[in-house]
Amino acid sequence: MARVLVVLGLAASSVMVAGCDEVFTAGGVTTVTPLFASITARDVRDLDPGESLRVELDGVYPTVFEFDGRGGAIDFRRIEIAAPDVEPISMHIWLAREAPIYGIDFANAPGARFRLANDRTAASLGIGESGGSEPRSCEPFDIVELDELVAVLFVTEAC
Repeated sequence: MARVLVVLGLAASSVMVAGCDEVFTAGGVTTVTPLFASITARDVRDLDPGESLRVELDGVYPTVFEFDGRGGAIDFRRIEIAAPDVEPISMHIWLAREAPIYGIDFANAPGARFRLANDRTAASLGIGESGGSEPRSCEPFDIVELDELVAVLFVTEAC
């Protein structure tokens, strides 16, 4: 029987807050700090046989997953995605379904890096912002709406 590890679920032990310690605000009112996790090819390779990861983006708490394929292609067949109003599905299938609709081939782009989030503001935190005199990121990016989720596409590695 396959075992599913929930990433950023209430019982998740692998939550990583990386650079998103900024407080999320809406309408000038401080609400919460978004949860942020990064998933790489190594994270998936290190799973035991029969294990998979589940990225849960179907809740109301601002949550961001960054998929970083710069160190190798991520096996999206071993990742499940829980999106609003959809039963959990293999991320490989979900990405294949979204690619023709939006003309984006997440899964097959070599060195691809993108974020998926359930909140537009949380998705873009830490990108292209200045901290003091130095920019925190100079990468071009694009933000698109996908299946009630927000995707941030890092178009190129500009720096």
